[in-house]
Amino acid sequence: MKSLDLQILVSFHLFFAAVFVGSNVFLDFLLTPRLDLIPPGQAARLGDKLGTDFAWLNWAALIGSPLSGILLLWRLGDLPSLLDPSFLFGGYGLGLLSMITLWFTLIITAAILTFYLRPRVVVKLPYDATRQQVEGSRTDAMDYAKWMKRLARYNVIASTIIILIGGFLRFGGFGA
Repeated sequence: MKSLDLQILVSFHLFFAAVFVGSNVFLDFLLTPRLDLIPPGQAARLGDKLGTDFAWLNWAALIGSPLSGILLLWRLGDLPSLLDPSFLFGGYGLGLLSMITLWFTLIITAAILTFYLRPRVVVKLPYDATRQQVEGSRTDAMDYAKWMKRLARYNVIASTIIILIGGFLRFGGFGA
Protein backbone atom coordinates (compact mmCIF):
# COMPACT_ATOMS: atom_id res chain seq x y z
CA MET A 1 0.00 0.00 0.00
CA LYS A 2 1.27 3.47 -0.91
CA SER A 3 1.89 6.01 1.80
CA LEU A 4 -0.58 8.81 2.45
CA ASP A 5 1.89 11.61 1.64
CA LEU A 6 2.52 10.14 -1.81
CA GLN A 7 -1.21 9.84 -2.46
CA ILE A 8 -1.71 13.46 -1.40
CA LEU A 9 1.08 14.67 -3.69
CA VAL A 10 -0.31 12.75 -6.65
CA SER A 11 -3.79 14.11 -5.90
CA PHE A 12 -2.54 17.70 -5.84
CA HIS A 13 -0.55 17.18 -9.04
CA LEU A 14 -3.59 15.75 -10.82
CA PHE A 15 -5.79 18.50 -9.40
CA PHE A 16 -3.55 21.27 -10.82
CA ALA A 17 -3.44 19.52 -14.20
CA ALA A 18 -7.22 19.07 -14.24
CA VAL A 19 -7.81 22.71 -13.30
CA PHE A 20 -5.54 23.96 -16.08
CA VAL A 21 -6.87 21.64 -18.78
CA GLY A 22 -10.49 21.99 -17.69
CA SER A 23 -10.46 25.77 -17.48
CA ASN A 24 -8.77 26.07 -20.86
CA VAL A 25 -11.18 23.66 -22.51
CA PHE A 26 -14.08 25.62 -21.01
CA LEU A 27 -12.60 28.93 -22.11
CA ASP A 28 -11.67 27.82 -25.64
CA PHE A 29 -14.58 25.58 -26.60
CA LEU A 30 -17.52 26.81 -24.53
CA LEU A 31 -17.13 30.41 -23.41
CA THR A 32 -15.29 32.10 -26.27
CA PRO A 33 -17.65 30.92 -29.04
CA ARG A 34 -20.65 32.04 -26.94
CA LEU A 35 -19.23 35.55 -26.56
CA ASP A 36 -19.84 36.00 -30.30
CA LEU A 37 -23.56 35.53 -29.66
CA ILE A 38 -24.00 38.52 -27.36
CA PRO A 39 -23.61 42.24 -28.11
CA PRO A 40 -19.96 43.35 -28.39
CA GLY A 41 -20.09 45.69 -25.38
CA GLN A 42 -21.45 42.99 -23.10
CA ALA A 43 -19.05 40.41 -24.53
CA ALA A 44 -16.10 42.73 -23.86
CA ARG A 45 -17.20 43.38 -20.29
CA LEU A 46 -17.85 39.69 -19.59
CA GLY A 47 -14.56 38.72 -21.25
CA ASP A 48 -12.70 41.29 -19.16
CA LYS A 49 -14.17 40.08 -15.87
CA LEU A 50 -13.84 36.36 -16.60
CA GLY A 51 -10.42 36.83 -18.18
CA THR A 52 -9.00 38.08 -14.90
CA ASP A 53 -10.45 35.10 -13.03
CA PHE A 54 -9.14 32.62 -15.61
CA ALA A 55 -5.70 34.23 -15.56
CA TRP A 56 -5.45 33.81 -11.77
CA LEU A 57 -6.76 30.24 -11.97
CA ASN A 58 -4.36 29.27 -14.76
CA TRP A 59 -1.34 30.83 -13.06
CA ALA A 60 -2.17 29.00 -9.83
CA ALA A 61 -2.34 25.72 -11.75
CA LEU A 62 0.85 26.47 -13.72
CA ILE A 63 2.75 27.20 -10.50
CA GLY A 64 1.17 24.36 -8.52
CA SER A 65 1.97 21.74 -11.17
CA PRO A 66 5.77 21.99 -11.04
CA LEU A 67 5.80 22.41 -7.27
CA SER A 68 3.78 19.25 -6.77
CA GLY A 69 5.75 17.53 -9.54
CA ILE A 70 9.10 18.31 -7.94
CA LEU A 71 7.84 17.16 -4.55
CA LEU A 72 6.51 14.00 -6.19
CA LEU A 73 9.87 13.29 -7.85
CA TRP A 74 11.63 13.95 -4.55
CA ARG A 75 9.25 11.64 -2.68
CA LEU A 76 9.70 8.88 -5.25
CA GLY A 77 13.49 9.30 -5.09
CA ASP A 78 13.74 10.26 -8.77
CA LEU A 79 14.81 13.89 -8.31
CA PRO A 80 18.60 13.17 -8.39
CA SER A 81 18.04 11.09 -11.53
CA LEU A 82 17.31 14.28 -13.49
CA LEU A 83 21.09 14.83 -13.62
CA ASP A 84 21.80 11.34 -14.99
CA PRO A 85 21.90 11.23 -18.83
CA SER A 86 21.03 7.53 -18.89
CA PHE A 87 17.84 8.32 -16.96
CA LEU A 88 16.98 11.32 -19.11
CA PHE A 89 17.27 9.38 -22.36
CA GLY A 90 15.37 6.35 -21.10
CA GLY A 91 11.63 5.96 -21.53
CA TYR A 92 10.67 7.63 -18.25
CA GLY A 93 13.20 10.44 -18.59
CA LEU A 94 12.12 11.27 -22.16
CA GLY A 95 8.51 11.39 -21.08
CA LEU A 96 9.38 13.62 -18.13
CA LEU A 97 11.52 15.92 -20.30
CA SER A 98 8.69 16.16 -22.84
CA MET A 99 6.26 17.07 -20.08
CA ILE A 100 8.59 19.70 -18.61
CA THR A 101 9.32 21.21 -22.04
CA LEU A 102 5.63 21.52 -22.83
CA TRP A 103 5.05 23.05 -19.39
CA PHE A 104 7.69 25.70 -20.16
CA THR A 105 5.87 26.52 -23.41
CA LEU A 106 2.65 26.92 -21.41
CA ILE A 107 4.43 29.37 -19.11
CA ILE A 108 5.56 31.36 -22.15
CA THR A 109 2.09 31.42 -23.73
CA ALA A 110 0.48 32.28 -20.39
CA ALA A 111 2.89 35.20 -19.97
CA ILE A 112 2.18 36.44 -23.50
CA LEU A 113 -1.58 36.11 -22.96
CA THR A 114 -1.59 37.71 -19.52
CA PHE A 115 0.98 40.46 -19.80
CA TYR A 116 1.07 41.37 -23.49
CA LEU A 117 -2.12 40.46 -25.36
CA ARG A 118 -4.76 40.84 -22.67
CA PRO A 119 -3.91 44.46 -21.79
CA ARG A 120 -4.06 45.30 -25.51
CA VAL A 121 -7.48 43.71 -25.98
CA VAL A 122 -8.95 45.42 -22.92
CA VAL A 123 -8.36 48.99 -24.08
CA LYS A 124 -9.78 51.93 -22.20
CA LEU A 125 -10.04 54.96 -24.49
CA PRO A 126 -10.41 58.49 -23.19
CA TYR A 127 -13.83 60.12 -23.49
CA ASP A 128 -12.52 62.59 -26.06
CA ALA A 129 -11.14 59.87 -28.38
CA THR A 130 -11.51 60.54 -32.08
CA ARG A 131 -13.31 58.21 -34.44
CA GLN A 132 -9.97 57.17 -35.97
CA GLN A 133 -8.63 56.30 -32.51
CA VAL A 134 -11.72 54.24 -31.74
CA GLU A 135 -11.59 52.38 -35.07
CA GLY A 136 -7.82 51.86 -34.82
CA SER A 137 -8.12 50.59 -31.28
CA ARG A 138 -10.95 48.26 -32.28
CA THR A 139 -8.96 46.85 -35.23
CA ASP A 140 -5.88 46.31 -33.07
CA ALA A 141 -7.95 44.68 -30.33
CA MET A 142 -9.49 42.28 -32.85
CA ASP A 143 -6.02 41.30 -34.12
CA TYR A 144 -4.80 40.73 -30.56
CA ALA A 145 -7.95 38.72 -29.79
CA LYS A 146 -7.19 36.43 -32.75
CA TRP A 147 -3.75 35.77 -31.32
CA MET A 148 -5.29 35.13 -27.93
CA LYS A 149 -7.57 32.50 -29.47
CA ARG A 150 -4.62 30.82 -31.21
CA LEU A 151 -2.55 30.68 -28.03
CA ALA A 152 -5.54 29.50 -25.99
CA ARG A 153 -6.02 26.64 -28.47
CA TYR A 154 -2.33 25.81 -28.18
CA ASN A 155 -2.71 25.72 -24.38
CA VAL A 156 -5.57 23.22 -24.69
CA ILE A 157 -3.59 20.97 -27.04
CA ALA A 158 -0.30 21.16 -25.14
CA SER A 159 -1.89 20.62 -21.73
CA THR A 160 -3.87 17.66 -23.05
CA ILE A 161 -0.66 16.14 -24.41
CA ILE A 162 0.95 16.67 -20.99
CA ILE A 163 -1.91 14.72 -19.39
CA LEU A 164 -1.41 11.90 -21.91
CA ILE A 165 2.33 11.87 -21.20
CA GLY A 166 1.50 11.64 -17.50
CA GLY A 167 -0.44 8.47 -18.30
CA PHE A 168 2.65 7.02 -19.97
CA LEU A 169 4.79 8.02 -16.99
CA ARG A 170 2.41 6.28 -14.62
CA PHE A 171 3.27 3.03 -16.37
CA GLY A 172 7.02 3.55 -16.77
CA GLY A 173 7.35 6.13 -19.53
CA PHE A 174 7.70 5.84 -23.30
CA GLY A 175 8.43 2.40 -24.61
CA ALA A 176 8.17 0.76 -21.20
